[in-house]
Amino acid sequence: MPFELKSIYGMETESDAVEGQDAQVIDSGESECTVCLTEQKNTLIMPCGHFCICDDCGKALVKAKQTCPICRNNIASLIPMKK
Repeated sequence: MPFELKSIYGMETESDAVEGQDAQVIDSGESECTVCLTEQKNTLIMPCGHFCICDDCGKALVKAKQTCPICRNNIASLIPMKK
């Protein structure tokens, strides 16, 4: 089964990433959801790989057929993450 390594933007710093891995992780420096600004971000948007929203805002964005709040790409799926 083939798979693709993707970058996750907004989860941890590049220095925390394991050397030798193709996936890059870039820290935004903020832990709050970019939509509601109150809850902690815990949901990864695919396919763009932005880690910038909470679960409730992610569900609301998908229901309203909205786009990623960072890059405005379409949201194909949401992945719950633990930071």
